Amino acid sequence: MIEQAYRQIILIMDNTYDYITNRPKAFQQLAANDLLFLHYKCPQENKYIYVYNHFNQIAFTLQGAKTFHVGNQSWVMTEDTTHFAKKGAWKQENADLQWELLAFYFPDEFLSRFYNEHRQLLKVASLPASPAGSFINIKINDATRAFFFSVLPYFSQQPPPSATLLELKFKELLLNILSNPENQSLLSYISYLSDFNKPLLNDIMECNFYFNLSIAEFARIAQRSVSTFKRDFEDLYHTTPGKWLAEKRLNYAKNLLEASAKNVNEIAYDSGFENVSHFSRVFKLKFGKSPLQYRGVQNMQIVQ
Repeated sequence: MIEQAYRQIILIMDNTYDYITNRPKAFQQLAANDLLFLHYKCPQENKYIYVYNHFNQIAFTLQGAKTFHVGNQSWVMTEDTTHFAKKGAWKQENADLQWELLAFYFPDEFLSRFYNEHRQLLKVASLPASPAGSFINIKINDATRAFFFSVLPYFSQQPPPSATLLELKFKELLLNILSNPENQSLLSYISYLSDFNKPLLNDIMECNFYFNLSIAEFARIAQRSVSTFKRDFEDLYHTTPGKWLAEKRLNYAKNLLEASAKNVNEIAYDSGFENVSHFSRVFKLKFGKSPLQYRGVQNMQIVQ
């Protein structure tokens, strides 16, 4: 019964880029090759949703609020704030019934190409280390804010703007953001991306193992075929993706049982398990006790 109640506030959603592009009448959107411009305004019916994306995203909140969770880290988006979300997965917590935003989706390849074409205009010397984590906060100024509002009329313009114009507008956005010295963390990440032909697997896996993604979905985020993903994974970790994920998720769940007040259902879903019964079974196989029994023992040890 508890599991059913928890599921009622959780919506497991497919890839957000696919979800949006497959529903052109439900979402105001403009496409230019792999670039996607989105104006989203819709009531938030579920308290939590899990989403993932194989593209990066820049989002500007026009109104409302939303909290994003990845592992034990959280980012809050409120009106007039902007963030960069790396490709991958996260949990969204809908604090406001109404959330309106502008979002821009784009692949790594576009960022790398942009960086190499415009690096002479950017202050790339003495950059900080590339930031870890899934989200990078973006500082906006009057020029960037004006850019966002200037894009809104394009969604109702007839005929729609050309792909060439949309690509130029997106490059304008990146130049606005990256010319701001307060956004060197994002510039550092884009510089880091330009050094590799494909995303590094350890970055992808460490940031996303606690989400219930299939091997095919991990491969898509990592920009590899499934067979290449498995081969590269085993070369790196010397085990299969399935075994590695099971080990990482169980250890992460154990840490949550020890250090958090979340119930077993929440811990199961937040550790990448779709089914609570399966989680309880494999947890007991590994640690010799069910999750509730394990937490009880830990609590007794703390009291003693």
